[in-house]
Amino acid sequence: MVQIKLDIEKVFLVVFFGLFLLLGSGFLFDHKLRHDFPYAYLASDAFQHETRAESIKDMGNYRNEASYIVMGIEGAVGYYPPVLYHLSVLLSHLSGLEVYDTIYFTVFLFAALASLLMYIIIRQFSRNAAIISLPVSLLVFSNGLYSGFTWGNWPALLSQFFLIGVFWCTARIDLEKSFILLGIFLSASFMTHTSEALFALVYLLLFFICSTLIEKKFNLKTVKSLILGGVLFLMLAFYYLVIFKGVWVPRQPFAFSSAAVWDNPTIYLFDFKVLLIFMIAGIIFSLIFIKKSLVPALASLAMLLIGLGNYYGFREKAFQLRFFWPIFLSFLIGFGIYHMLKLIVKEWKQLYSVIVSSVIVLAILINSVPFMPHYSRLETSGIMDPYHWEAFKWIEKNTDRKSRIYFFYGDIYDQDAVLRSTKRTHALVIPEDYADAIGKKEIRRSYDTELPGDGGGGAPYRKSFFSFGFMTEEAPPGYLTGKKDICTYDYLVFDKVARQPVFAQFNLLMAAELQNKGATKVFENPVSIIMRNNKVGADCIEQRSF
Repeated sequence: MVQIKLDIEKVFLVVFFGLFLLLGSGFLFDHKLRHDFPYAYLASDAFQHETRAESIKDMGNYRNEASYIVMGIEGAVGYYPPVLYHLSVLLSHLSGLEVYDTIYFTVFLFAALASLLMYIIIRQFSRNAAIISLPVSLLVFSNGLYSGFTWGNWPALLSQFFLIGVFWCTARIDLEKSFILLGIFLSASFMTHTSEALFALVYLLLFFICSTLIEKKFNLKTVKSLILGGVLFLMLAFYYLVIFKGVWVPRQPFAFSSAAVWDNPTIYLFDFKVLLIFMIAGIIFSLIFIKKSLVPALASLAMLLIGLGNYYGFREKAFQLRFFWPIFLSFLIGFGIYHMLKLIVKEWKQLYSVIVSSVIVLAILINSVPFMPHYSRLETSGIMDPYHWEAFKWIEKNTDRKSRIYFFYGDIYDQDAVLRSTKRTHALVIPEDYADAIGKKEIRRSYDTELPGDGGGGAPYRKSFFSFGFMTEEAPPGYLTGKKDICTYDYLVFDKVARQPVFAQFNLLMAAELQNKGATKVFENPVSIIMRNNKVGADCIEQRSF
């Protein structure tokens, strides 16, 4: 009879990986991979990334930005770090799922892989410390951090996985040709969210200094691997390095500034509560055993110090790094717990580590446990709904590509990246001017209007391979914001319901007035009306009081 030996560590890892995805994306996605519309998106940034990935899938490349992303401007160079978008498009082609599902799932999947990769790094030093450390990773879904996923900080989250990959490369720096993976992880981090790659370079400098001090001599093999990895990084990331230097550096130059708090949900050291005690213990023990635990200890301490960089100049970049603090700092917490328990239990067994780890999981999941940070379960369909999505898709499929769309007031339109889902150039009424017209009981032909879009890169175009101009700076006055004549637009969109009914009522009145002057109602559902303007540029509405 064949006897099967149960490997408790492997069982533990499989269960944890499944639990991580269940707690992270399972409840949030309503236990589905396929949805009928962008599901559980809670902010504009999420739609920004989804629509850019969708545009790349449509175009088949990322040489240029889709015009509807950059305020109707044609020919802008694709200037965002591209890795997240390409991964989601590839997964969409492979799975048949929509990009809005694959891009979101990709972030959760790599968050789970990040926790396991950190586990592997810690395990190389101490298997028991790794097992005890792992459940701390679940706190990436604590109350202050879940917004990183739902609000769309996706490039930062994915880039932090590649940052952990850099840590792993230093843990295995003696491997033959380890520089190849180092170069790949560095370039992937840079081409996903640039700041994490800069933090990786800081870590690599610290690793070189500390390893040299510990060994009391230069390790030529380590130096060679670091240099070759850097050369490979420059080769792989060269195209985007040129864009970064020519677009992002002049458009959004970095300036050191400090801030004690962030205007987004985040985590602060005291939010770790009782785990902070174990973290302090872990720092002490890791310094005692620094020669053996160099990589996990240095990685955790470096991410702790950089994550506190908001106090000395890194501001939002430091806060963004905190999204993965539970993963980065898990070694310090787990190592502290392990060695404090070993002071009591001399003959420590792997089973004890699994039991302690399970207790930590339960303490995180059961909200009634005092002095313990907790997992926050979130179930929501998000700001999008089937009716708005139906209207957006109707515009995409039934209007000419060069059609111009005007959106009147809608509750969800303050997160204006949702409007890019129409894949058409669009304009949006400024609510304050619309409210002014309602208050004065006036039907107007022109309203204060904005052309919402991604202006952060300035819609860059190449003057040469190494130099760029910016079309938003060269646009005529009033192009992006100002009074706009609604009669110059091909289609006009009205919401029939609103949190403040007076806006919905005025929307319906405006639609009726347009119809009286010859516009055609081409789409209607319980939420939206779309009118086709049959008199583009002419007198399409009667201006009057009501």
